[in-house]
Amino acid sequence: GVDTYPDGQQQQHYSISTSPNAIIETTLSNMSAALTVRQQIAARPGNLYGTEPRSLTFTKGALFSFLLHSTPYEADAAIVRIPAGVKLCLHTVSMDTKQVIDFVKSSSSQGVCLKFSSEENGEMLVVWTYDKDRSGDVWHTGLGIEVEGPRIVRLAAVVDRGFKKACAMDMNVFGSVCKGDL
Repeated sequence: GVDTYPDGQQQQHYSISTSPNAIIETTLSNMSAALTVRQQIAARPGNLYGTEPRSLTFTKGALFSFLLHSTPYEADAAIVRIPAGVKLCLHTVSMDTKQVIDFVKSSSSQGVCLKFSSEENGEMLVVWTYDKDRSGDVWHTGLGIEVEGPRIVRLAAVVDRGFKKACAMDMNVFGSVCKGDL
């Protein structure tokens, strides 16, 4: 059938005769094959962010985008759960120009870096660094990180501990979620 909305737009509906249980099973199956990313900042004095967890879910074929809040602590990393049959490809990292200007003006910190760790190597390794004295751009493309599930990885935006005056310096991470090759 076709539904017509008050603004004149129409939407086509297709019906498939199947049992309610099959619909629920299909929905649960699709959700179990979804990649999830979750970041929760620990409560600390001078914390710039709320401590409520932020979480997003991405299915196969989705564009991946997540705003990483930066802190001086690797423990505040976002946890990315990649299920079997799903691959996360990270392509680009960027920062908000206004935040960068405020950061340069009001912080004694040198910069912020994107860090990554996996189950196989739990050490948080630097992927890219924004240095306020040396970096010409507030973005980097061509990260080339591809991780196929089942895996759990961590992503963190870590600012050096030279804070005098607190200011936010978040990183936007972009990529894609696709069907795994294995």
